[in-house]
Amino acid sequence: MKPYFSRDVLFKGRLTVYQPRRGYRFSVESLLLAEFVRLRGRERLVDLGAGCGVISAVLALRYPGIRIWALEIQEILCRALRLTIRENALSGRVLPLRGDIRRPPLRPGLFEAVVANPPFKPPHSGRLPPEESHLLARTETLATLSDFLRAARYLLKTGGRFFLIHTAHRAVEVLCGLREFGLEPKRLRWVHPRPGDEARFLLVEAIKGAAPEVRVDPPLFISSSAFGKPDSDP
Repeated sequence: MKPYFSRDVLFKGRLTVYQPRRGYRFSVESLLLAEFVRLRGRERLVDLGAGCGVISAVLALRYPGIRIWALEIQEILCRALRLTIRENALSGRVLPLRGDIRRPPLRPGLFEAVVANPPFKPPHSGRLPPEESHLLARTETLATLSDFLRAARYLLKTGGRFFLIHTAHRAVEVLCGLREFGLEPKRLRWVHPRPGDEARFLLVEAIKGAAPEVRVDPPLFISSSAFGKPDSDP
């Protein structure tokens, strides 16, 4: 196990996440999205493109009553996801699934919530990661923004909520796409590196089938957030 995965400890030891030592590794936007999500009671949630399971694990820690289906296409990340679930004793509450979000292996209209931290870059744009797992996780090689929005609409109940983070540079595309797929933006939050800097990310909560009206939360500054860097095993 050690040659392939690191064991990273978050929140002063309350959570352990396994992820590949080389290639794709989660970054701050996963934690920002997990903090933005608001859940209730015993809701059912799908994590689209779950990666190593950090968002699923954080939400399971914050909301003990929910059940999460963590959907990931890459085998190497599925292995890390299963290790993360086992290490944190989340079996039965977080259910790992290997599958393609373009053809979700789940029943439609069953879920109260969906979360997604999709790839930000279109294929062949700018400097691309050289390692395959990183390339597939960071670029729209396997699934586009529209694929994620379509999957969210397919899986959600009417009135269900979709929580998304994306780069601020594609904000117009994100908001127009949500409305096109019947997911009405209801809550927005811009994320800035520090006061005075332009926004880097946009957090969105959208509701399937809702009427138009949106609330904009105060801006979030990463430099003053509670998230620190994980302590990794040597």
